[in-house]
Amino acid sequence: MLECIVFCSGALIMILEMVGARVMAPHLGTSVIVWTSLIGVVLAFLACGAWIGGRLADKTLSRATLAKILAGAGVGCGLTALGHSLVGETVVGALPNIYLAAVAAAVCLFALPAILFGMVSPYVIRLRLADLATSGATVGRLYALSTTGSILGTFLGGFVLVSWFPSTQILLGVGGCMLLLSLTAYGKKPLLRLCLFLGFPIAAWGHASYEQWQIAHGSLPPPVETPYNCIRVMEGRSYDNRPVRLMGTDPGYMQSGMYLDNPAELYFEYTQFYALGTVLVPQATRVLMLGGGGYSVPKWLLAGYGGLDSTKLRLDVVELDPGMTDVARRYFALPEDPRLRIIHEDARRFCNANRQQYDLVFVDVFNSHYSVPFHVGTVEAARALRRAVAPGGAMLMNIISAVEGKDGELFRAIYGAMRTAFAEVHIFAVDDVDNVRQVQNLMLLALPEPSPRTRDILSGNDKHLTAQIRRMLAARVVTPVSEDTPPLTDALAPVERYAQVLLK
Repeated sequence: MLECIVFCSGALIMILEMVGARVMAPHLGTSVIVWTSLIGVVLAFLACGAWIGGRLADKTLSRATLAKILAGAGVGCGLTALGHSLVGETVVGALPNIYLAAVAAAVCLFALPAILFGMVSPYVIRLRLADLATSGATVGRLYALSTTGSILGTFLGGFVLVSWFPSTQILLGVGGCMLLLSLTAYGKKPLLRLCLFLGFPIAAWGHASYEQWQIAHGSLPPPVETPYNCIRVMEGRSYDNRPVRLMGTDPGYMQSGMYLDNPAELYFEYTQFYALGTVLVPQATRVLMLGGGGYSVPKWLLAGYGGLDSTKLRLDVVELDPGMTDVARRYFALPEDPRLRIIHEDARRFCNANRQQYDLVFVDVFNSHYSVPFHVGTVEAARALRRAVAPGGAMLMNIISAVEGKDGELFRAIYGAMRTAFAEVHIFAVDDVDNVRQVQNLMLLALPEPSPRTRDILSGNDKHLTAQIRRMLAARVVTPVSEDTPPLTDALAPVERYAQVLLK
């Protein structure tokens, strides 16, 4: 039985850690900062627990004490399950620095269960040791079982549980399993532990019922958890008082927006700059978009708003998260359309394997807190993107950064990478072209080869240009870009360091 306890607790602690990032995501995002804080804090308190558990085993050795440790870990998981929203909101409100907030949230949520989980293995080892002559084999066997359990818990948590169950229910399940282990470890005086154990499925049922009630009595769902994101859908009014629906995967930021009175119209100003591509390549029929999100740009193209011949359009959209696509279909009017092909795959992986060429390639992919996934902005990624652009075509990429200054390092690193693969690379500042040190949406236009027609359009000499397009062209950054930041490469891409301004 002791071996089973070690194996199961090893699995459950890894499930706890995997789900930990999920409960922190609505408040802190899913950046490497959150993962680093979570892993570091859990390991630190597991170490503390191991030290405490070893000393306790030397002083008070009994199955009753082991049962209390297991029950305490279960209760700790339950407190985390029921209190993570309150803790997340409180910590983020009190600590604006994301580094401090991430560490503080991890400590508040996971210190108690991690300490108690850490106490299990040394305590079980001391209970199992009966003969010093075989102590090495005993310790090795128990550690091997614990590690094997951790491996199972990692795959079970990452591949199965987070895809099928809400985070709160998973945490309650982990807590319930620890209480069950407590009951099996020591069967005497079980009343309190049994009551606690029975309370966990009741709490899970209550949480699920409340979520269903929210869905039934409101037009919008609670946060939708997917293997990749925690997606929030909200409604409000635009600056001109039109009803809008918004999608967010980061606290305080919106990734997609839609006018409820015209779902195919572009809401965010930066998305309107993709029209530069349709002006430069008006004959385009094959379009690739990396990053679906709320599918604003694909809907715009399919509706014929982009100026292309929509009857001939063939649009491929690469979106990593199938859950994102499902939310777009349910709440953002993404149609079923034979002209649209959706590929659920990592953007870089798709580009590496892709052998097709497209007239237009649009890139709008981001990690948490608007940092571009490092492997999409490297020199090697630029070469893959270049291969995807047909002769006479164009590539447009959205980046959130400044152009110059410390806050522009991320952009300059990606800009330098794109210049290694494309003949021409132009920059458009969506918000304020006169302030290149301001963090804003920057639209990067990359052309495989120069052409007189392209130069005429970019210079504004084409008489057929609309006023809206001329306004966008006026946002082109014409001052030389500093070359003080090396291009990103697959070997060295410090995106998180460059994007620190977005994490403040």
